[in-house]
Amino acid sequence: MSVRVLIVDDEAPARRKVRSHLADAAGVDVVGESASGPEAVEAIRALRPDLVFLDVQMPGMTGFEVIEAVGPEAMPAVVFVTAYDEFALEAFEVQAVDYLMKPFHADRFRQALSRALDRIARREESRESLARRLEGLLKRAPREAQRLLVRDGERIFFVPLREVVRLSADGNYVQVHTARGQRHLLRETLARLEARLDPERFARIHRSEIVNVDFVAEVQPAFHGDYTVRLKTGEEVRLSRRYQDRLLRQA
Repeated sequence: MSVRVLIVDDEAPARRKVRSHLADAAGVDVVGESASGPEAVEAIRALRPDLVFLDVQMPGMTGFEVIEAVGPEAMPAVVFVTAYDEFALEAFEVQAVDYLMKPFHADRFRQALSRALDRIARREESRESLARRLEGLLKRAPREAQRLLVRDGERIFFVPLREVVRLSADGNYVQVHTARGQRHLLRETLARLEARLDPERFARIHRSEIVNVDFVAEVQPAFHGDYTVRLKTGEEVRLSRRYQDRLLRQA
C-alpha cells in the first residue's frame, strides 16, 4: 500500500521541487497540492493523506494554524518546509518527524522522507502528545527574528536585522532598506513581519512604515500634528499621530 502525500506551499516552484524529489520514491503517491493554508485544510479533510509536506510561513495562515484547524487528532504526519530558520525548533516540537530548510538538497530530502515513512509505519507519535505540544506552542509568544531571509533571483541570503534601517509596505510585499543603501523585496506583509520584530528595536511610525529606532536621528514637527522622522542615513519619513506615542516612548 502506497503512502498518500499532500504538498503545501504558496510558491509553485517550491511545490514542483518537492514533487520532483518524490517522483523516484517507491511506495509514495502524491494525491494533491495546495497553495495556501485554507486550501491545505480542505485538502487534508477531503483527501486524508498519510503525509503532508507543509510550508511554515504562508499568507493568511501558517503551517501551525493549519494543524490547529484540522485538529491534532486528525492531522497526518508532517514534514515542515521553511525558509525561516527561527521556526525550526517549533516545527520539530509540534510534529516530531522532520523539517526541511529551504533551499534543501536531494540527500537531505531523502533523509526527511525516510524518517516520515518510518514514523508512519510505526505510528510512534501519539495524538495526545501532539495535542499537548501544539497547545503549548500556540500559547507561546512568537520568537523574535534576528535576520531576514531574502531571495534575489537565484540567490538566497540573510540580512541581519541590526543592519535594517526601515521597512516599507509595498502591497503584499515589504521593501527592506539597509544601512548600506541596499533595497530588498520580501514576499510578506508589514503586519505579519512586525509580529516577528523586537518591539524595543523597531517601531511602527505609519501605516506603511516601520523604522529601526537605532537609526532615528531626530523627530521634527510637520503639518496637522504629524512629525517628520529624520534617519541617520539622511532619509526622511512621516510619523503619523496614530503612532507618535509608540516611537517617542522608545526614542
